[in-house]
Amino acid sequence: MIYMIAKKILPLILAILLLAACNLPTRPIDTPTPTVDLVATQIANLLATQESATRNAPLATQPPSPTPSATPEATPTPPPAPTPTTNPSDPALSLGDPTWKDSLETAKNFYLFENDQTKVEAEDGALALTGRNANGWLGWSLTYAQNPSDFYLEATFRTRTCAGSDLYGIVFRASKENAGYFFGVTCDGRYNLTYRDLNNDIQKELISIKAASAIQAGSDQINRLGVFAQGDKISLYINGSLIDEVTDSTRSSGYFGAFVAANQTAGFRADLDQIKLWKR
Repeated sequence: MIYMIAKKILPLILAILLLAACNLPTRPIDTPTPTVDLVATQIANLLATQESATRNAPLATQPPSPTPSATPEATPTPPPAPTPTTNPSDPALSLGDPTWKDSLETAKNFYLFENDQTKVEAEDGALALTGRNANGWLGWSLTYAQNPSDFYLEATFRTRTCAGSDLYGIVFRASKENAGYFFGVTCDGRYNLTYRDLNNDIQKELISIKAASAIQAGSDQINRLGVFAQGDKISLYINGSLIDEVTDSTRSSGYFGAFVAANQTAGFRADLDQIKLWKR
């Protein structure tokens, strides 16, 4: 009897279970594990977002550390002032008021940027140009406020810690496509003049590097560099003294600015404190 009932009920139970199984909740589909490319993309996007936020964020100011009462407060040493000149060959003494000048308090007229090789920023009331690696990489910044042909241009620089062939100076008659003249001065008191066209891999050494007694050599020194360009004649001045002349007609006009190249000192910095232009 029991066997007969079980025999009849069992198929009924199985049918009910099968119907119920059709309505049971199924296991959610697993989210696939992100691929390496997807992870890299997400990390790159995150880093780009963080970099953008850091770049656009205002600079934080750090409160000064407390000074122990027993230690007298140190008096900061002011930077050396440029030596006044009465040299009759100094164009700045005879040209009158400049056509254009910038004291670089904000460096708003110059292109500011930062990459693996060069950093150009407004700091300490100057345009600070830093060569990050001691590999001779040439980094520069231009102002597009003026585009003169014939002119006298004078730029006042202050070196920070430097050595030997660490180089800084004026770029002039420059294009926006990596070409122009570079009048450079080294930390150890030498100078040169080069025409460079980086897009076409052209470099002309118009004046090979040589020493000049007019240069204030070493770290924490101030030098006024001047360029008088009239047609194809280019005259170079340092601290008001005419030091060399050359003729070259590769470019007759263009923009101007400043450059730096750390040849020996990683982190070499030169500050452009003032720049003046007299159009002729």
